[in-house]
Amino acid sequence: MRDNNTGLVWEQAPDGTAGTGAAAKLSCLRKVVGGTRGWRLPAVAELVSLQDPSLAAPFVPTVFSGVQEDGYWSATADVTNPTLQGWVVGFNNGLAGVSQYNNPAFVWCVRGPMNASTY
Repeated sequence: MRDNNTGLVWEQAPDGTAGTGAAAKLSCLRKVVGGTRGWRLPAVAELVSLQDPSLAAPFVPTVFSGVQEDGYWSATADVTNPTLQGWVVGFNNGLAGVSQYNNPAFVWCVRGPMNASTY
């Protein structure tokens, strides 16, 4: 699903399996959809951009399906402890926060150019 505001292509239905931060990165790296590779974890700012606070949880338009009302990993590391923690976006409460990489969260992969300033 192409986001015309950002130019990014999002999975229409994100993976319904929670995993660690390392597993999330590998999941996107290995993903093949319609014969296409090149998926990645989104930056926290990119992931938050999907949310519409005027909608009920999970705060995303109905063009997306299977979105869990829970946390989703981003590719953004916590600056205070980048080897142990990363940012997670909550599609249950609309908030973003830091979580240890060994905690489970869901994965929503994206395709498109990376903007270093969003990480």
